[in-house]
Amino acid sequence: MRISDVDLVESDPTAQALPSDAEIAREGFFGTAAVAPVNSAVPPDPTYAGSDTPAQPKASEPVAQGGVFGLLRRAIPRNKPATGGAKRTLSAEAFETAKTAEVQSPAGEGVALAAIAPKPEVAPAAPKTGGFFSRLIPVAPTETAKSNLPEVDYGTVLPYGVIARNCAAKRQPLGRKVDSNSDSGYTLFDSKPGTAGKRTFYITGFDDGCPRQVTAAQVLLGAPSLYEQLHYGPAGQHLAFGETDKAYEKVKGSVCGVRKGKPCGAKMKKLERATVFVNAYERLNDNTRWSEQLIHDGEVVASEMKSNG
Repeated sequence: MRISDVDLVESDPTAQALPSDAEIAREGFFGTAAVAPVNSAVPPDPTYAGSDTPAQPKASEPVAQGGVFGLLRRAIPRNKPATGGAKRTLSAEAFETAKTAEVQSPAGEGVALAAIAPKPEVAPAAPKTGGFFSRLIPVAPTETAKSNLPEVDYGTVLPYGVIARNCAAKRQPLGRKVDSNSDSGYTLFDSKPGTAGKRTFYITGFDDGCPRQVTAAQVLLGAPSLYEQLHYGPAGQHLAFGETDKAYEKVKGSVCGVRKGKPCGAKMKKLERATVFVNAYERLNDNTRWSEQLIHDGEVVASEMKSNG
Protein backbone atom coordinates (compact mmCIF):
# COMPACT_ATOMS: atom_id res chain seq x y z
CA MET A 1 0.00 0.00 0.00
CA ARG A 2 1.14 3.51 -0.82
CA ILE A 3 0.01 6.80 0.65
CA SER A 4 -1.18 7.80 -2.76
CA ASP A 5 -3.50 4.80 -2.83
CA VAL A 6 -5.20 5.73 0.49
CA ASP A 7 -8.60 7.45 0.18
CA LEU A 8 -8.66 10.68 2.15
CA VAL A 9 -11.67 12.20 3.74
CA GLU A 10 -12.90 15.07 1.62
CA SER A 11 -13.51 17.21 4.66
CA ASP A 12 -9.84 17.09 5.64
CA PRO A 13 -8.23 20.40 4.68
CA THR A 14 -4.80 18.89 3.82
CA ALA A 15 -3.21 15.54 3.37
CA GLN A 16 -0.60 14.46 5.91
CA ALA A 17 2.86 15.23 4.44
CA LEU A 18 4.78 12.60 6.41
CA PRO A 19 3.84 8.99 7.09
CA SER A 20 2.69 8.06 10.54
CA ASP A 21 4.56 5.65 12.80
CA ALA A 22 2.20 2.87 11.83
CA GLU A 23 2.78 3.46 8.11
CA ILE A 24 6.51 3.54 8.58
CA ALA A 25 6.40 0.25 10.43
CA ARG A 26 4.22 -1.23 7.70
CA GLU A 27 5.88 0.26 4.55
CA GLY A 28 9.47 0.89 5.60
CA PHE A 29 10.65 4.47 5.63
CA PHE A 30 13.28 4.06 2.96
CA GLY A 31 10.78 2.45 0.69
CA THR A 32 8.68 5.63 0.47
CA ALA A 33 9.08 8.85 -1.41
CA ALA A 34 9.58 10.73 1.86
CA VAL A 35 13.36 10.13 1.76
CA ALA A 36 13.78 12.13 -1.47
CA PRO A 37 15.36 15.59 -0.79
CA VAL A 38 12.94 18.48 -1.24
CA ASN A 39 15.32 21.04 -2.71
CA SER A 40 17.66 18.76 -4.70
CA ALA A 41 19.47 20.50 -7.55
CA VAL A 42 19.33 17.35 -9.68
CA PRO A 43 15.88 15.78 -10.13
CA PRO A 44 15.72 12.17 -8.95
CA ASP A 45 15.70 9.42 -11.52
CA PRO A 46 12.02 8.48 -12.01
CA THR A 47 13.06 4.89 -12.48
CA TYR A 48 13.87 4.49 -8.82
CA ALA A 49 11.60 4.80 -5.88
CA GLY A 50 13.55 6.92 -3.44
CA SER A 51 16.84 7.40 -5.32
CA ASP A 52 18.98 10.13 -3.82
CA THR A 53 21.64 10.28 -6.58
CA PRO A 54 21.32 10.17 -10.36
CA ALA A 55 22.88 7.21 -12.18
CA GLN A 56 26.35 8.08 -13.38
CA PRO A 57 27.99 6.10 -16.20
CA LYS A 58 31.34 4.58 -15.35
CA ALA A 59 34.15 3.90 -17.80
CA SER A 60 34.76 0.50 -16.23
CA GLU A 61 31.14 -0.62 -16.62
CA PRO A 62 30.92 -3.98 -18.44
CA VAL A 63 29.13 -4.13 -21.76
CA ALA A 64 25.37 -4.29 -21.28
CA GLN A 65 23.58 -7.60 -21.67
CA GLY A 66 20.16 -8.31 -23.08
CA GLY A 67 16.98 -9.50 -21.39
CA VAL A 68 15.32 -8.42 -18.13
CA PHE A 69 18.47 -9.07 -16.13
CA GLY A 70 20.40 -6.86 -18.51
CA LEU A 71 17.98 -4.01 -17.93
CA LEU A 72 18.18 -4.52 -14.18
CA ARG A 73 21.99 -4.44 -14.24
CA ARG A 74 21.96 -1.22 -16.25
CA ALA A 75 19.29 0.42 -14.10
CA ILE A 76 20.79 -0.38 -10.67
CA PRO A 77 23.91 1.66 -9.91
CA ARG A 78 26.94 -0.14 -8.56
CA ASN A 79 27.13 2.18 -5.52
CA LYS A 80 26.94 0.21 -2.30
CA PRO A 81 23.71 1.06 -0.38
CA ALA A 82 24.07 2.88 2.90
CA THR A 83 24.59 0.65 5.89
CA GLY A 84 21.32 -0.25 7.54
CA GLY A 85 19.18 0.91 4.63
CA ALA A 86 16.93 -1.26 2.44
CA LYS A 87 18.13 -2.33 -1.02
CA ARG A 88 17.05 -0.14 -3.90
CA THR A 89 14.10 -1.52 -5.83
CA LEU A 90 12.43 -0.67 -9.14
CA SER A 91 9.22 1.17 -9.09
CA ALA A 92 6.16 -0.57 -10.44
CA GLU A 93 6.25 1.56 -13.60
CA ALA A 94 9.92 0.80 -14.31
CA PHE A 95 9.37 -2.91 -13.70
CA GLU A 96 6.46 -3.01 -16.15
CA THR A 97 8.58 -1.18 -18.73
CA ALA A 98 11.29 -3.79 -18.33
CA LYS A 99 8.84 -6.65 -18.77
CA THR A 100 7.40 -5.07 -21.90
CA ALA A 101 10.86 -4.64 -23.41
CA GLU A 102 11.66 -8.28 -22.67
CA VAL A 103 8.57 -9.53 -24.45
CA GLN A 104 8.83 -7.26 -27.48
CA SER A 105 12.57 -7.65 -28.13
CA PRO A 106 14.41 -10.96 -28.24
CA ALA A 107 17.21 -11.28 -25.77
CA GLY A 108 20.24 -9.40 -26.93
CA GLU A 109 18.54 -7.57 -29.85
CA GLY A 110 19.82 -4.05 -30.24
CA VAL A 111 22.31 -4.57 -27.41
CA ALA A 112 26.02 -4.30 -27.99
CA LEU A 113 27.67 -7.53 -26.90
CA ALA A 114 31.27 -7.87 -25.95
CA ALA A 115 33.31 -9.09 -28.89
CA ILE A 116 34.73 -12.55 -28.30
CA ALA A 117 38.05 -13.07 -29.96
CA PRO A 118 37.93 -16.16 -32.12
CA LYS A 119 40.05 -19.05 -31.00
CA PRO A 120 43.32 -18.92 -32.90
CA GLU A 121 43.58 -21.69 -35.39
CA VAL A 122 46.57 -23.88 -34.88
CA ALA A 123 48.28 -24.76 -38.14
CA PRO A 124 48.22 -28.51 -38.68
CA ALA A 125 51.56 -30.11 -38.05
CA ALA A 126 53.44 -31.25 -41.11
CA PRO A 127 53.07 -34.98 -41.56
CA LYS A 128 56.11 -36.87 -40.40
CA THR A 129 57.58 -39.37 -42.73
CA GLY A 130 59.86 -42.23 -42.06
CA GLY A 131 60.42 -44.26 -38.95
CA PHE A 132 62.14 -43.58 -35.68
CA PHE A 133 65.63 -43.24 -37.11
CA SER A 134 64.47 -40.70 -39.69
CA ARG A 135 63.88 -38.28 -36.80
CA LEU A 136 67.43 -38.69 -35.59
CA ILE A 137 69.22 -38.50 -38.93
CA PRO A 138 68.56 -35.33 -40.99
CA VAL A 139 67.57 -36.00 -44.57
CA ALA A 140 69.82 -34.09 -46.92
CA PRO A 141 68.60 -33.17 -50.41
CA THR A 142 69.75 -35.52 -53.07
CA GLU A 143 72.34 -34.02 -55.36
CA THR A 144 74.00 -35.36 -58.43
CA ALA A 145 77.27 -37.18 -57.82
CA LYS A 146 80.29 -35.04 -58.57
CA SER A 147 82.59 -35.78 -61.47
CA ASN A 148 86.08 -34.74 -62.48
CA LEU A 149 84.78 -33.99 -65.98
CA PRO A 150 83.28 -30.81 -67.44
CA GLU A 151 79.47 -30.72 -67.79
CA VAL A 152 77.87 -30.03 -71.18
CA ASP A 153 74.33 -29.68 -72.51
CA TYR A 154 72.60 -32.16 -74.75
CA GLY A 155 73.56 -31.57 -78.38
CA THR A 156 76.96 -30.04 -77.60
CA VAL A 157 79.77 -31.13 -79.97
CA LEU A 158 83.12 -31.45 -78.21
CA PRO A 159 86.54 -31.03 -79.79
CA TYR A 160 88.25 -34.27 -80.71
CA GLY A 161 90.16 -35.82 -77.81
CA VAL A 162 87.95 -34.29 -75.05
CA ILE A 163 85.58 -36.30 -72.82
CA ALA A 164 82.75 -34.68 -70.82
CA ARG A 165 79.69 -35.57 -68.77
CA ASN A 166 76.20 -34.91 -70.15
CA CYS A 167 73.47 -35.36 -67.53
CA ALA A 168 70.99 -33.55 -69.80
CA ALA A 169 71.17 -36.53 -72.17
CA LYS A 170 69.74 -39.00 -69.61
CA ARG A 171 66.32 -39.29 -71.24
CA GLN A 172 67.29 -38.17 -74.72
CA PRO A 173 67.95 -40.33 -77.81
CA LEU A 174 71.61 -41.37 -77.90
CA GLY A 175 71.68 -43.21 -81.20
CA ARG A 176 72.50 -46.84 -81.92
CA LYS A 177 74.22 -49.20 -79.49
CA VAL A 178 77.53 -50.22 -81.13
CA ASP A 179 79.63 -51.74 -78.34
CA SER A 180 79.26 -53.06 -74.81
CA ASN A 181 81.57 -54.22 -72.05
CA SER A 182 79.70 -56.89 -70.15
CA ASP A 183 82.03 -56.94 -67.13
CA SER A 184 82.11 -53.20 -66.44
CA GLY A 185 78.55 -52.53 -67.64
CA TYR A 186 79.58 -49.69 -69.93
CA THR A 187 77.74 -49.35 -73.25
CA LEU A 188 78.71 -47.30 -76.32
CA PHE A 189 76.17 -45.43 -78.52
CA ASP A 190 76.78 -43.87 -81.95
CA SER A 191 74.66 -40.73 -82.47
CA LYS A 192 74.91 -40.94 -86.30
CA PRO A 193 75.64 -44.53 -87.30
CA GLY A 194 76.82 -45.06 -90.88
CA THR A 195 78.50 -41.65 -91.02
CA ALA A 196 82.19 -41.56 -91.97
CA GLY A 197 82.97 -38.21 -90.34
CA LYS A 198 83.41 -37.24 -86.74
CA ARG A 199 80.28 -37.21 -84.52
CA THR A 200 79.27 -37.65 -80.91
CA PHE A 201 79.56 -41.02 -79.15
CA TYR A 202 77.87 -41.59 -75.77
CA ILE A 203 79.06 -43.97 -73.05
CA THR A 204 76.53 -45.11 -70.41
CA GLY A 205 76.77 -47.30 -67.31
CA PHE A 206 78.04 -44.78 -64.73
CA ASP A 207 76.69 -44.77 -61.18
CA ASP A 208 75.27 -41.24 -61.48
CA GLY A 209 73.26 -42.24 -64.58
CA CYS A 210 74.78 -39.46 -66.65
CA PRO A 211 76.27 -40.43 -70.05
CA ARG A 212 79.79 -39.39 -71.01
CA GLN A 213 80.46 -38.21 -74.53
CA VAL A 214 83.40 -37.93 -76.95
CA THR A 215 83.78 -36.78 -80.55
CA ALA A 216 85.41 -39.16 -83.07
CA ALA A 217 84.94 -41.06 -86.31
CA GLN A 218 85.26 -44.39 -84.48
CA VAL A 219 85.33 -45.38 -80.79
CA LEU A 220 86.26 -48.73 -79.18
CA LEU A 221 85.88 -49.89 -75.58
CA GLY A 222 88.98 -51.80 -74.47
CA ALA A 223 89.01 -54.32 -71.59
CA PRO A 224 92.11 -54.63 -69.33
CA SER A 225 92.56 -58.26 -70.46
CA LEU A 226 92.93 -57.10 -74.12
CA TYR A 227 95.29 -54.34 -73.04
CA GLU A 228 97.56 -56.85 -71.26
CA GLN A 229 97.62 -59.20 -74.28
CA LEU A 230 98.94 -56.35 -76.45
CA HIS A 231 101.33 -54.71 -74.01
CA TYR A 232 102.70 -57.71 -72.12
CA GLY A 233 103.18 -59.82 -75.25
CA PRO A 234 106.09 -59.82 -77.71
CA ALA A 235 104.77 -56.71 -79.54
CA GLY A 236 104.42 -54.68 -76.36
CA GLN A 237 107.89 -53.23 -76.57
CA HIS A 238 106.96 -51.48 -79.81
CA LEU A 239 103.78 -49.83 -78.46
CA ALA A 240 103.61 -46.28 -77.18
CA PHE A 241 103.81 -45.87 -73.42
CA GLY A 242 102.29 -42.82 -71.84
CA GLU A 243 100.15 -41.41 -69.01
CA THR A 244 97.31 -43.90 -69.40
CA ASP A 245 99.81 -46.78 -69.18
CA LYS A 246 101.33 -45.40 -66.01
CA ALA A 247 97.87 -44.96 -64.49
CA TYR A 248 96.93 -48.51 -65.42
CA GLU A 249 100.00 -49.91 -63.64
CA LYS A 250 98.90 -48.13 -60.45
CA VAL A 251 95.28 -49.31 -60.72
CA LYS A 252 96.34 -52.86 -61.53
CA GLY A 253 98.79 -52.94 -58.60
CA SER A 254 96.14 -51.73 -56.10
CA VAL A 255 93.50 -54.23 -57.31
CA CYS A 256 95.58 -57.26 -58.31
CA GLY A 257 98.55 -56.85 -56.00
CA VAL A 258 101.18 -57.49 -58.69
CA ARG A 259 104.33 -55.65 -59.76
CA LYS A 260 104.67 -53.30 -62.71
CA GLY A 261 104.79 -55.10 -66.07
CA LYS A 262 103.19 -58.28 -64.69
CA PRO A 263 99.69 -59.51 -65.62
CA CYS A 264 96.87 -59.08 -63.13
CA GLY A 265 96.29 -62.79 -62.88
CA ALA A 266 93.44 -64.30 -60.87
CA LYS A 267 91.85 -60.95 -60.00
CA MET A 268 91.35 -59.89 -63.61
CA LYS A 269 87.54 -60.22 -63.37
CA LYS A 270 87.51 -57.88 -60.39
CA LEU A 271 89.69 -55.41 -62.25
CA GLU A 272 87.51 -55.50 -65.36
CA ARG A 273 84.33 -54.80 -63.38
CA ALA A 274 85.69 -51.35 -62.53
CA THR A 275 88.10 -50.51 -65.35
CA VAL A 276 87.79 -49.80 -69.07
CA PHE A 277 89.78 -48.06 -71.84
CA VAL A 278 88.11 -45.66 -74.30
CA ASN A 279 89.98 -45.43 -77.64
CA ALA A 280 88.69 -42.73 -80.02
CA TYR A 281 89.99 -42.43 -83.60
CA GLU A 282 89.78 -39.20 -85.55
CA ARG A 283 89.46 -40.93 -88.97
CA LEU A 284 88.17 -44.26 -90.13
CA ASN A 285 90.77 -46.86 -91.14
CA ASP A 286 93.54 -44.81 -89.53
CA ASN A 287 94.94 -46.23 -86.33
CA THR A 288 98.21 -44.31 -86.30
CA ARG A 289 96.79 -41.64 -83.98
CA TRP A 290 94.06 -41.88 -81.35
CA SER A 291 92.76 -40.46 -78.09
CA GLU A 292 92.82 -42.75 -75.05
CA GLN A 293 91.07 -42.42 -71.67
CA LEU A 294 91.34 -44.81 -68.72
CA ILE A 295 88.19 -45.05 -66.60
CA HIS A 296 88.32 -46.67 -63.15
CA ASP A 297 85.48 -46.65 -60.61
CA GLY A 298 83.54 -44.20 -62.78
CA GLU A 299 86.31 -41.62 -62.92
CA VAL A 300 88.66 -40.73 -65.77
CA VAL A 301 92.01 -41.33 -64.11
CA ALA A 302 94.13 -40.52 -67.19
CA SER A 303 93.70 -39.14 -70.71
CA GLU A 304 96.17 -38.52 -73.54
CA MET A 305 96.73 -38.50 -77.27
CA LYS A 306 98.70 -41.48 -78.59
CA SER A 307 100.43 -42.16 -81.88
CA ASN A 308 102.35 -45.06 -83.44
CA GLY A 309 104.07 -42.96 -86.03
